[in-house]
Amino acid sequence: MPSAPHPVHPVHPLDDQLANLLKRLDGGVSQRGLVALIREVSARTREGVIAVPLAETPLAELFDSPVVGREGDYKPLILSDTHAWLYRYWHYEDRLAKCIQTRITPSSLPSPLAGEGLGMGGNLLIISGGPGTGKTTKVTRILADLIADGMEPARILLAAPTGKAAMRMQESIRDTRQRENITCPMPEQSSTLHRLLGFIPNRVGFRHHANNPLPADVVIVDEASMIDISLMTHLFEAVPPPAKLILLGDKDQLASVETGSIFRDLCSGDALAKQMLLLQTSYRFSDADGVGQLAQAIREADEERLLDVLASPDFATVTLDESQAGLDANWLREGWQDYVAAVREGESEAIFRAFNALRILTPLRQGRQGVEALNVWVDGVMQRLLPAHEGAQRPWYVGRPVMVTQNDYRQNLFNGDIGIALPNEKGELRVWFPTGEAGEYRAVAPIRLPAHETAWAMTIHKSQGSEFTRVLLILPEAEDLPLLGRELLYTAVTRAKTGIHILASRAMLGKALRQVAPPASQLQERLVAYSSFVTASTSAPSLD
Repeated sequence: MPSAPHPVHPVHPLDDQLANLLKRLDGGVSQRGLVALIREVSARTREGVIAVPLAETPLAELFDSPVVGREGDYKPLILSDTHAWLYRYWHYEDRLAKCIQTRITPSSLPSPLAGEGLGMGGNLLIISGGPGTGKTTKVTRILADLIADGMEPARILLAAPTGKAAMRMQESIRDTRQRENITCPMPEQSSTLHRLLGFIPNRVGFRHHANNPLPADVVIVDEASMIDISLMTHLFEAVPPPAKLILLGDKDQLASVETGSIFRDLCSGDALAKQMLLLQTSYRFSDADGVGQLAQAIREADEERLLDVLASPDFATVTLDESQAGLDANWLREGWQDYVAAVREGESEAIFRAFNALRILTPLRQGRQGVEALNVWVDGVMQRLLPAHEGAQRPWYVGRPVMVTQNDYRQNLFNGDIGIALPNEKGELRVWFPTGEAGEYRAVAPIRLPAHETAWAMTIHKSQGSEFTRVLLILPEAEDLPLLGRELLYTAVTRAKTGIHILASRAMLGKALRQVAPPASQLQERLVAYSSFVTASTSAPSLD
């Protein structure tokens, strides 16, 4: 029976429903092994895998089924000799690969991208690097060169997957311009990808697509590791072929919450070597910096070095606690003491800055050490420290931080945005959000907020695109924690700027370090195949 090499778990109802539906459509033509294969492909797809590797060549009889097809067929389940896809994801992968191949043909237009050693790279540039490696500096200099060569700033579009990441992109470019003394007019306003592409409620597609492309000569997208296969495909199709598309990200970070680790897959082989710019020197972390040393040990899968750094008195800002005592309220009081003082003072900028002095991160949402339980516990500690507010009704109190979990374009609030409950000049409790302009905030009545949750603790996935002065990382003890892996550990550690305290056993850290997510797609293989086909076609003798 064809199957993927994957641990056996209880069958999820969604996987079972899909298998039973396709079994009925199959009509008994090819029952042997089909149901188990569909369940496995469905389960792996939910976990983020697009192309599910097969342990053996599929049985020939499966192709007799009306629900099974080969690549290019319009069937629910697509099989090759080595992989299986649900049709929707095979189609996305195929479309994306063709878009990429179109973009990497040599461009006839002169471009400052050639100055990066990418003169034959076409209209795609992928810049990968960890925190502090200068991704924003590099792209800001490219923008300055483009504008100096006559490009209209209005034809340069900036975007990121979330509102939080878009705001950070704006701030980073603004800071880089000041530091580099770049005086030419330059775009600084960044939007979410959904807003850039023209989100249409209750529709899969967007207003901008191949037949209605974006009005741009350059599109720059930050935090590209957070983009799933569907959104990445729509992005590539919406950027006009003559325009430059620049993706910024960190290939070692966690992939999208949705299906597909596309950015990592694009960076993982040789097919896009001419389009790749890998930045490895960190200007944020020195050799004496514990966070930087931890990040390097994780990238290199050096477990001995990782544990040595955590145990060394030379790196006092990074620590490991293997006790089972759990969280200590005194740790929270110390970590957020400046926040409590700032809330009492009432100055918005100081409040938000102090709040980012500490964040609790965990891979889980539920359970004793999941986000939901942790936020309830921290609420109880912090409410006793923060000032009381007459008339505040549960769950609201002065200083409560919340994170938006659903996009609301009318309110201009997006998934991942962080707000803090504070009284306005009339004493009314409102939730204040940064506007993106330095020192500017806007207030939203709690009743008008889209879906949201308390934000003392966050999942590591939700923390992507954020930076905190210090991080408290909790890795629960669990025999089977599929989320736990090197990418998750690296992402959590690199959210911290100066220090991290880890509550975990050495065994769990070692397990995370050794567990690496495999490629989610066959993009590299497709690009190699398409490139070979194009080369063979262009070199074939003319029939004229």
